[in-house]
Amino acid sequence: MLLQGKVAIVTGAGRGIGAAIARGYAREGASVVLASRTMEQIEEQAERIRAEYGASVLPVACDVKEEAQVEELVRKTVEAFGSIDILANCAGITMVSPSEELTLENWHKCLSINLDGTFLCCKHAGKQMIAQGQGGKIVNITSIVAHAAIPQRAAYAASKGGVMQLTQNLAVEWAKHNIQVNAISPGFIRTEIVQALIEKGVHKPAVLEARIPAGRMGETEDMIGPALFLSSSMSDYVTGTIIKADGGWLANGYV
Repeated sequence: MLLQGKVAIVTGAGRGIGAAIARGYAREGASVVLASRTMEQIEEQAERIRAEYGASVLPVACDVKEEAQVEELVRKTVEAFGSIDILANCAGITMVSPSEELTLENWHKCLSINLDGTFLCCKHAGKQMIAQGQGGKIVNITSIVAHAAIPQRAAYAASKGGVMQLTQNLAVEWAKHNIQVNAISPGFIRTEIVQALIEKGVHKPAVLEARIPAGRMGETEDMIGPALFLSSSMSDYVTGTIIKADGGWLANGYV
């Protein structure tokens, strides 16, 4: 039980990587607050977690790009469980478009959720952790596009590159408070978002798998291990680090 007695907020917890990490936290003994814009999704995840692990779970509807809603998320967490020990920022969207056709509206939409939302959650959860005086763990989700270019991802790459730099800046700033801030850069993971791109013909699984040294796309469960490491006492001397969980994609280069 790596997280016994800990309280964790997971954004984007209604599906994909966020839902998997929330289950991993619950399995390891944490009380988990599930945040998402879609209440139905997080209520379903809450029922699944209670049934599988008997964990304490609180679903909270929250649009992470709205500061008042993020503040309310933090307030409800503290009201229900007394503290915040862990924040996993998994809420995000992708944006695929030739850069010359990318609208400013879609540019702002991508950055507001992926970057602004991550900042706001870090800001208010971090403020609570500082006030508690017991340290804390923050895990952000970046992407392989924060490290290497993939065509037609200008907005997504800018947002995730921003998350990576934000992670490192907060790690330096909050180290004195014993708050470790790290991130995971997933590669191609079988999420609903990636599946939608496959169905649109943007990606072909066989082509992707041929480029990944591990020989397969990742599963959402593959993100649980890195998240648990970065959220537990095992990583108390690890901060400002970006774990690349991509099956070797970046090491192999985008060719």
